[in-house]
Amino acid sequence: MTPKKSVSQIQSISLSFQGAVFGMVLVFIALLSMDLGKLHFGFSFVPVAVIYYWPREASYTWSLLFIFLLGLFYDMSSASSLGMWTLAFIIIFLVLDGAPKGRSGLGRALVEYALSVMFCFVIVFLLGWLSLGRLPQVSILLGNAFASIVIFPIFYWLRSMFVNILGPSVTLGFRE
Repeated sequence: MTPKKSVSQIQSISLSFQGAVFGMVLVFIALLSMDLGKLHFGFSFVPVAVIYYWPREASYTWSLLFIFLLGLFYDMSSASSLGMWTLAFIIIFLVLDGAPKGRSGLGRALVEYALSVMFCFVIVFLLGWLSLGRLPQVSILLGNAFASIVIFPIFYWLRSMFVNILGPSVTLGFRE
């Protein structure tokens, strides 16, 4: 094994770890809930953003492991059925793996993220139905999905700012 190859492997594992750490921050944001008058909503689907922006240069095997652990962490911290978010995150990661790597604007990123959230919504709805034995509250889940989509431009802006500050050579691993 050449030194350059080992550095490359360490860097790809590091990118996977960085994605997991950012995902844990988003899990804490996802646990927040807000009340506006009689309207109650949360940000349950916000961690999908980390999977949407998962570094493309990250190690695939380590990424799967970290996404699995991120999903378990989210399941345990949100007191939901164990494995529900884990399976949803892994399926979304596997589906998004072939996502276009070309540069895209906010509009395209928002539509792709909204589709990812809706796909996650269907998975969580079906798994929640199977684990609870009754239908989950669709209005609450839809409100959470909508709230997560509405705040996505903030994450898009933060990521764009990060790329502009550090430059494309440092952030080469981030999915466009």
